[in-house]
Amino acid sequence: MPHLSVIELGGVDGLVMTNAFVALAESVNRGERGDTLVICHPSAPFANAGVHQEVEREISLEYCRRRGIQVVRRVIGGGAIADGPWEEDYFHITPLDSDITRGSIQDYYVRMLEPVRRALLRLGVRAERQGLNDLAVGGRKISANGAVDIEGARVLTGDVLMDLNVDMMSSILRVPDEKFRDKVAGSMAGYLTSIREQTGAEADRARVAEALAAEFSYDYGGMERSSLSSAERERVDELVEERGRDDWIFERREMHRAIGDVERRIVKIREGMFLCRHDWKGQKLVRVTVLVDNGVISDITISGDFFSLPVEWRISRLEDALKGVRAAKRDVENAAAALLRGDGVTMIGASARDIATAVAEALEHPIVVPAG
Repeated sequence: MPHLSVIELGGVDGLVMTNAFVALAESVNRGERGDTLVICHPSAPFANAGVHQEVEREISLEYCRRRGIQVVRRVIGGGAIADGPWEEDYFHITPLDSDITRGSIQDYYVRMLEPVRRALLRLGVRAERQGLNDLAVGGRKISANGAVDIEGARVLTGDVLMDLNVDMMSSILRVPDEKFRDKVAGSMAGYLTSIREQTGAEADRARVAEALAAEFSYDYGGMERSSLSSAERERVDELVEERGRDDWIFERREMHRAIGDVERRIVKIREGMFLCRHDWKGQKLVRVTVLVDNGVISDITISGDFFSLPVEWRISRLEDALKGVRAAKRDVENAAAALLRGDGVTMIGASARDIATAVAEALEHPIVVPAG
């Protein structure tokens, strides 16, 4: 049985982290090396946007400039995240025709998340699969994973949270205002966890790396310590130079300018949970910030420049009534109308339908650019 090649890069910057696996995928596909596991961590925090995203919309560039934080647009999709020294990252690379890739993508994740689960168990953390591709402890994510087919190979990309820095993780994201940022930070704190939090002790990075290497190599003939070849290093340098330029990072700048500053924002907290924001302009402004968990409103705030009679009535009554309601337009409208009717409230400049529309619009992903 072949060995698993294990490369420990240690601390690297964001451009190296998001491009080293591409160079290695090329080598694996050409048969120049066998299945390979790369273990590394960010040497400093960096903002990491998905390839299809508009960086200006997703990342707080002002915050990053002020703090000297690197901004990266990776070659694979997904949402904007903040990566940093609080995590240990791994990339498992195998040819597309490998036995490991047989079956569905769900089969692949079941197979490939098992070594991560066992590694966490070695470290004193009992985690289980959550959704398709995460590992969680009591519903709180400790390991996020993705898969990409690139250069004739499949790459599992993942991390283990050794600690948390929710202030920086939320500050790196671009949000409409500080109230929304506070909600993002609060949601992250509630739905993420770490080795430190679970064990009560600071995680030893060397132990985390060793546990990952040992468990990923368990189903092989063992592990073989390796390093980047000179050709692979040259290829990484080429990719870093190409993807470190502004014309790559801000490739979709014109799209951003065409759309303008639309007040719409969605942040994925975990699988099935989204924190959403939208400004709906009916007769008056209705602004909603809503936390949706598997299609149900978990939390919501409503504001705007509408009026209500009697004046002593508080919008918090409506916010409380909508918690637990399915986040479908008709359900929200019916629940809002029932509450307003029961409380004998008249809203001026807004209606139950306006509130339902704002929630529905907050959950809509696409932003349509007008033609012309």
